[in-house]
Amino acid sequence: MNALHAFKHFTFAALVLTGCALTSCKSDGSEPGPDGPDTGTKGQAGAVTGLVTDPQGKPLPRATVYIANTVIKDRGAEVNTGSNGTYKIQLVKDLGQWVAKGYILKQYNDRVYKILLDPENPDSFSEDEKPVRNFQWKLTGHIPDLSLDLYYGGTAELHRDPNAYELEHDKVEFTFKPVGPLIDGSAGKTLKLQTKKRYDDFIRDIPIGRYTVSAIYKPTGEQLLVTDAFDGDLDYKESVTLDFLGTESAVRSNTLGIGYTNRH
Repeated sequence: MNALHAFKHFTFAALVLTGCALTSCKSDGSEPGPDGPDTGTKGQAGAVTGLVTDPQGKPLPRATVYIANTVIKDRGAEVNTGSNGTYKIQLVKDLGQWVAKGYILKQYNDRVYKILLDPENPDSFSEDEKPVRNFQWKLTGHIPDLSLDLYYGGTAELHRDPNAYELEHDKVEFTFKPVGPLIDGSAGKTLKLQTKKRYDDFIRDIPIGRYTVSAIYKPTGEQLLVTDAFDGDLDYKESVTLDFLGTESAVRSNTLGIGYTNRH
């Protein structure tokens, strides 16, 4: 391939990728066969295939998987998984390495949540490797990129009453009692959680659900009063029922706020 031909080929490929990034080149992920790619475990030349499962390991339809090029930093094509949880994305030839990522949008208690999918294999790939990239929706766990302190579970943002300065952050124990099933439909369990020294104001990686929250001060066993810190009214009570914010929040999605005090 001479230099001019190579330049034209690269330019065309880049235009295709850019077009996909701008238009979100979307397909239904339902080929080949009537129910989608063959189980998502068998590689195909020129494409990336895979299977997406829910927290119980069952196929997850309508999840979103997309690819990004490691050189041209634009998002490429995206697809939704078919009824059997599988997908297939065609790759642009001779454009180097790609990575696959995924997420789901889940409606729960009248809110919509965006949750990243956990990759079985986060490594990059090229179109001639017959790559297979499977994903799972996880309720908790550390997101693989260790440079980011991010988790699949939700975050509790803690706000101590400024007048209760004697309460030490890491000695307050919060009880989270689930109200109804968790976001994946499974039964939750009561959690007793405290902050860590590193995270004075946060408890991370809580399975997303609706919870009734209460708190005690561990050194004395004193029952504290709590409130929805994002509500604005600061109406402190012995317990409060809270939902995590969803996609309606640009900066606090998958987060709930707890205010607490010992001022009765």
